[in-house]
Amino acid sequence: MQKCSYFVLAALLCFITIIGSIPKNANAEPILIRFSHVVGEKTPKGVGAQMFKELVEERLAGKVVVEIYPRSLKFTDEQALLGLLFGDVEMAAPSFTKFRKFSRKLQVFDLPFLFESVEEVHRFQQSKAGQELLVSMEDRGIKGLTYWDNGMRVISANTPICQPADLKGLTFRIEPSYVFQKQYEMFGAIATQIPFGQLPDALRVGIVDGYENAWSNVLSRKMHFLRRNFTEVDHSYLGYMVVTSVSFWSGLPDDIRMELEEILAEVTEVVNKLAREKAQSDRKTIVDTSDVTVITLDAEEREQWRQALLPLWKEFEKQIGPELLDAAKASKSASK
Repeated sequence: MQKCSYFVLAALLCFITIIGSIPKNANAEPILIRFSHVVGEKTPKGVGAQMFKELVEERLAGKVVVEIYPRSLKFTDEQALLGLLFGDVEMAAPSFTKFRKFSRKLQVFDLPFLFESVEEVHRFQQSKAGQELLVSMEDRGIKGLTYWDNGMRVISANTPICQPADLKGLTFRIEPSYVFQKQYEMFGAIATQIPFGQLPDALRVGIVDGYENAWSNVLSRKMHFLRRNFTEVDHSYLGYMVVTSVSFWSGLPDDIRMELEEILAEVTEVVNKLAREKAQSDRKTIVDTSDVTVITLDAEEREQWRQALLPLWKEFEKQIGPELLDAAKASKSASK
């Protein structure tokens, strides 16, 4: 009886040893990252999302899988931010205008002529103040991971726009930005918020007369066939913040989180380089299209726009914060 008990105990200990030697996550389901965005797959953001997926599934094979939902197939940007908080999506890359309900500070990127080149934007984003913006919404559950470029916005309408007075009476599609709303209303235009995915239809049926966006987004939705007049004011930068939820990111194993951060850093370099290239190549494709007119302002005409829009800096200074606005100005002046 004692021998039998001994052999049973020995067998049990052996079984426990074998079980204990099996990796804890051997049969665990891979972590799922659903990445939602609203633009086409060939835009800088679309290419970046796909590259992120490919690198993650190569380097973290069996541990992480990534699903990409472009062109608002899953959510608009506004819906995606709520989806992050409710666990319906794990990553998104909205433009800065979409964060106004989470942080008014990010309106610093909306101010016209505050940044007049992508290089000035980068200088600010890489500064202490710019890096702090990435974590400025963590108390609301949103964590910024990195910044992605798309380029400077161009104005497009059904009639040539040469000076601010030409906007009077026109209806313009805007992103959800108080700055943009004020910008168009101060020139006598009607500003209406329409999700990007619905913009082509709004142009097609005449709900809006015009809009502003980056060249790559214009080409991706073939909107140059719907509004053939473009004005390069270079007043506004279009960029994105790649975001996740605080709870999802903090819940990742340390090694996986570190690898994802390294991949994002690599992808960001590629996205920003591609954005520079496509700002030129997509512009050329559009310019070469029949009946398209591109108005490039001279220094005097551009200064007229700048002086007309400068009051918005003061109007939104309190919401953004004078210290942050000063930091942006310092980054801007440092590039000259």
